Amino acid sequence: MTNKKIGLLQLASLTFFLSISSFPLFLEKIIKISKSDTIISIILGSILVAIAFKGILVLRKRMKPINKYLKISICLILSIVFIYLLLETTNFIKNSYLSSGNFYSILILIILMCLIISLQSYKELASLSLILGFIFIPLFAINIIGSTFSLDLTYLKVPFTTNFTDILKGSLLFFLYEVIALSLILFIPYKEIDNRKKQDKYLYLALLTGVLVIIIEYLLLYFSTSINVLTDYNYPFMLTINSLSSTFILGRLSYIISFYLLFAPLLALSLIICVIKQLGFDKYNLKTLD
Repeated sequence: MTNKKIGLLQLASLTFFLSISSFPLFLEKIIKISKSDTIISIILGSILVAIAFKGILVLRKRMKPINKYLKISICLILSIVFIYLLLETTNFIKNSYLSSGNFYSILILIILMCLIISLQSYKELASLSLILGFIFIPLFAINIIGSTFSLDLTYLKVPFTTNFTDILKGSLLFFLYEVIALSLILFIPYKEIDNRKKQDKYLYLALLTGVLVIIIEYLLLYFSTSINVLTDYNYPFMLTINSLSSTFILGRLSYIISFYLLFAPLLALSLIICVIKQLGFDKYNLKTLD
């Protein structure tokens, strides 16, 4: 008999991608606020995210059926988040990969792709995230290896050169982006998870891994480019791809290697559609079944 429940590794993979879904698109906003102390903002924000994530996991276990008015409110909020993330993802793809492409053509292509993915069940979406996770690992490793050739310790700055208010603002912005994406876990029915007793441990490990990936990616940037360049660049993480193209043996494939940056936002968009679809068609029940 086929197991219809979502495995822990599958759910953890989906959680991992949700935790990194915003960093390629929005980290430049945090860098512009926190400047050379962005790493401190990321660490402080991550601590806040870990605390909030505990609340999300507890809330998942205590959810009860919600009325139609709350469903409508959630759908509206998620629709706004979807539109914002969709526009940012489209801009990212156009500016980073298809500068000569038409914005609306890319937008329609992303929508169609996410609609097709969202036709699947939560289990199939989680299974896809696990598959993408296995693809993500070698591409991320290649990026790290290639980027190390352009590292320069002279870019190291004395910490706390930015005022604490800006550091705090950066950490709160990081927290906001992270929590919005991770809150989607709330809508994956708790009863559909296999081996529920161990899921908190797996999900926290997935969150920790996601934060570690963000920190590594930022440090590669920090030690290869001046902070003035980072604050002027719309998508700073593409700078590591540019350095990869000029220093690594697979340089001509650098933009293909960088496709791992697209996995997370596309999965997040698809999951939002899944949740809206379930809530909108009144097929969703948040009640926990023991």
